[in-house]
Amino acid sequence: MLLSTIAQKQQTLAKKATENPEYKFNRLYDLLHWETWIHQAAINVLSRPGSRTDGVDGKTRDYFKQTYERQLSLIIEQLKSGNYRPLPVKRVYIPKPNGTKRPLGIPALRDRIVQEGIRMALDPIYETDFHPYSFGFRKSRCTMDAIAVLMPLANSISKHFYVIEGDLKSYFDTVNHRILLKLLKKRIADRKLISLLHRFLRAGVMEKQLFAQTREGVPQGGIISPLLANLYLNEFDQWAAKKWQLSQSERQNTRKAGRGNYTMVRYADDFVVVSNDGIAGVRQAKAEIKEFLEEELKLTLSEEKTLITHVNKGYDFLGFYIKRNYSEGRWVVHLRPSMKSVKRVKAKLKSLTTRNQTLYDEVTKMKQINQVVRGWCEYYKHTSLLSDLEAISRYAWHRYHKWLLAKYKGSRKVQLIKDKTCTIMKRQRWVANTFGIQVHQWLPSAKELNRSRYWNRGRNGFEHPYLVPSSNEIQPPLGLKGPEPSIYLTARMSREDNREYPKDWHYRRLKVLKRDSFACVICKEQNDIQVHHRRGVKSWAVKDLVTLCRKHHMMEHKKLRVDDCQMESRMRGNSHVRFGERSE
Repeated sequence: MLLSTIAQKQQTLAKKATENPEYKFNRLYDLLHWETWIHQAAINVLSRPGSRTDGVDGKTRDYFKQTYERQLSLIIEQLKSGNYRPLPVKRVYIPKPNGTKRPLGIPALRDRIVQEGIRMALDPIYETDFHPYSFGFRKSRCTMDAIAVLMPLANSISKHFYVIEGDLKSYFDTVNHRILLKLLKKRIADRKLISLLHRFLRAGVMEKQLFAQTREGVPQGGIISPLLANLYLNEFDQWAAKKWQLSQSERQNTRKAGRGNYTMVRYADDFVVVSNDGIAGVRQAKAEIKEFLEEELKLTLSEEKTLITHVNKGYDFLGFYIKRNYSEGRWVVHLRPSMKSVKRVKAKLKSLTTRNQTLYDEVTKMKQINQVVRGWCEYYKHTSLLSDLEAISRYAWHRYHKWLLAKYKGSRKVQLIKDKTCTIMKRQRWVANTFGIQVHQWLPSAKELNRSRYWNRGRNGFEHPYLVPSSNEIQPPLGLKGPEPSIYLTARMSREDNREYPKDWHYRRLKVLKRDSFACVICKEQNDIQVHHRRGVKSWAVKDLVTLCRKHHMMEHKKLRVDDCQMESRMRGNSHVRFGERSE
């Protein structure tokens, strides 16, 4: 099978890298013009939302799919002959929370596919070499894994009270190409692959029809960029580990000698160093970090943003706020959403409920609000205080109230609340009602969010994601069984039914399954999953598709049949007739 063949190859690369840390890999370039490999890379790229965005050649996913075989054959032919030349990246700017703009470099779609092929080959190798406390852009790791390392270090036993909040100036734009290629050559002996990566780095930037050469940096937006950025800063990780990563007995001896211990946690270009040393020792450590980054990696540490903070005052990391508080006669460490994150979600909710949004119907608007609130609460469900999440739902409650007042001008506040709310589970919620369809306001609760303490999964070391028996390129992190992209889907499409499948149904279905983590969105069942059309087969849009288990899929279809009958009854003027009853 396509996927298992690729997974086996990646497992072989991971085993070699693990068994021999000094092993240098060759003939990796041959994988790029192996049809099976590049076909899977194309599936991965085309199933992502970003494939709708064109590069400098103006070609998007729709164009690529229309000429899929020809485009893939051309890429393979150019790679085989060694004549593949990457196009410049298209420079665009996206707004940052502080009001400035972040430059992104968007490669052409064909370049993204080749980069994905390179990533598939290099990722199993470098996953072996990367430090355990590096969490950004890595398979099977998330922000909470990084936070789980820091939380226990701030307690009254470990006493890592001082924090160095690291900030690198324009990291992605200042990566030194010579140093990066030197680091790549430590593991990769394949000159063809190194040469191709060099061409990608030097491909240049196109901004408003003006071409500029790139002598340093990796473009934010490139598929291979996160891996290369991690590889570059892995030198920093290893330097810190060599300097500060000690055994338990060595750490105890360090404390007895009056010195402090240090731990560094990094997520992409964001890092913090926590220590139980005194302020003088921490300042010295900051100076040493600055010196190493400047001399060895040619990177600049921002003096204004790189702060030394005591945990009692609190610090931000990855959208979380960590602070040590005195509560009920003892010191406790609280994890809360950062103020920046709270302001962003409030701004989002406000933008959804302004006066120029009143053309939307109530159900659509409530769904939009629920989506924002629920997504934000899911990210912060492991924080210390449920009240932080409830505060956002209350804000959403008031914003929806304002939106209703603007929509139904002249209505009284009290009357709107009386008519359009109900009490469910002892909590007042808005009820949106349009054409008989009802949607209730979603409110966070400990049971709903499955709130629990997030344990440090890496305490005894993370498993190598490519050495887990069922690990592969499109399966979710836990290695649960997912569908084969070509054989499984083609078999489903070949069944005798009356549906006319879109040409890109293969990619749409895969995208939906990946989005929903190969699990039923209702019960989280991962076996016998199916894709359900929320609006029936009249809509094949990804937003109208959802992953369900067989049981809930059948239940949803029963609901649809009931709703259709009720709607038909109302259209005939018999809205008082219940489904299953006969009118006289």
